[in-house]
Amino acid sequence: MGDIVRHYFAHARGTRPCAGGTETGIHLAAKQLIADRKEIPIPLLQAVLEAKDSLGYKHTESKVIFPGHDRQPVDDTKLEFSLGDIRPDLIVSLGQIEILVEVAVTHFIDAEKQQRLESRGQRCIEIDLGDIPRNLTPVELEEHVFNYQRAYWIVNPKIEAEQEKLRPRLQQQIEKANKRIAQANIAREQEEQRQREQHARMEAYFKAQEQKHAELKRQREEEQRRAREKATEQAEIRRREAEVARQLEAKAERHRQQKTWEQERQQLDLHEMRHLAMELFASCQRIHARSGKVATSTRFCLPMARHNLERDIHKMDLEAIPTAVETRTEYDWMFGVPSREWKLVALLGVVYTRESIQSRYWISIQAIERYLGEFGYQPIVALQRAEQLLNTARYYHILAEDPALMALELLPRPLDAIAEFVGELDNFNMIHLLAAKLDELAFIPKPANSWR
Repeated sequence: MGDIVRHYFAHARGTRPCAGGTETGIHLAAKQLIADRKEIPIPLLQAVLEAKDSLGYKHTESKVIFPGHDRQPVDDTKLEFSLGDIRPDLIVSLGQIEILVEVAVTHFIDAEKQQRLESRGQRCIEIDLGDIPRNLTPVELEEHVFNYQRAYWIVNPKIEAEQEKLRPRLQQQIEKANKRIAQANIAREQEEQRQREQHARMEAYFKAQEQKHAELKRQREEEQRRAREKATEQAEIRRREAEVARQLEAKAERHRQQKTWEQERQQLDLHEMRHLAMELFASCQRIHARSGKVATSTRFCLPMARHNLERDIHKMDLEAIPTAVETRTEYDWMFGVPSREWKLVALLGVVYTRESIQSRYWISIQAIERYLGEFGYQPIVALQRAEQLLNTARYYHILAEDPALMALELLPRPLDAIAEFVGELDNFNMIHLLAAKLDELAFIPKPANSWR
């Protein structure tokens, strides 16, 4: 009645009278068979003597005294007859000889009992039935009992007597083996001495050869060093000659370029350039003046801007267009489109994006300019032509010679317009809108000027 398994009926372990009944039955039946048949199995009786030579190899001398017999008739048997401190299973008489018989099924002769038997010097055998089947028939049991290969001598005085006879032969065998070992050791030492001498001669030979090769190698390296020095000197001479030639060529090229530059500069039509600069400047001023009177377009000019910006406005969930987008600044006109359009492109394409809000600490004006250029926004043609004319004037050093050309430097550039727009974003507290969006997206707010 345990605490884990359901209560059930069973014999208490080890308390049944029949717990070891099978082994006990086999043990009793085997003893009774020997007593009834008056026969015992005689195991192989063999004297074996072992010893080791000087190298530790084992040598053996043996003699079979009795080859073994399954059924040896005996004159008398006694069951469980006490001999003082020993009580064997059987005692059998064979002429004037008594043999103690032990039948082992589960309990075998231990070291203490074997010592007592050896002290008596009385013959004793043990029959091993430990591995036979437990459900065998009496006929099968008899076959196992009378099988000399299942019997072992525990004590037999003849073994020690025969071992004493074998000892001189074993000693002679050991002496022969040790003699052979000694001779082999002497031969090995002689061979090792010969090999050492041979090795010393070869080492001396190879050392001489190594010194010879080292000297040859040193001579070759010296020759190669002198050859490299000579080649280096020649290469340095050629390099200097080439450097002088290069300098002369560069000087000549600079002279040709200077002459070409002077010729091109003389061929410039300064009057035409001055006239073109005045026209471009006036054209830009007209466009500037006209841009302030034109109403802000309610539609986007570029189809791509119209499609992408409407989608981005919806995606970013802007309830109203930021005030900075609707505010006009000095350079709004330079892209030739309503300022609301390119500002929204810059705002939604670079400044006000999930990537910018989430991962960037600053946005450069150059990045906004690059994005506008990729989106299709370029300065008006007059500004582009003015920039080209300025570059030409700077290259030929005539910019400071004419006020009309210098006036072109006052015209705006994309960075100027973008910088003004970024300033308007700051003025209208665009950062608060970004901070609010950060809160909606569960991002950590960045410093107040981090987007600029």
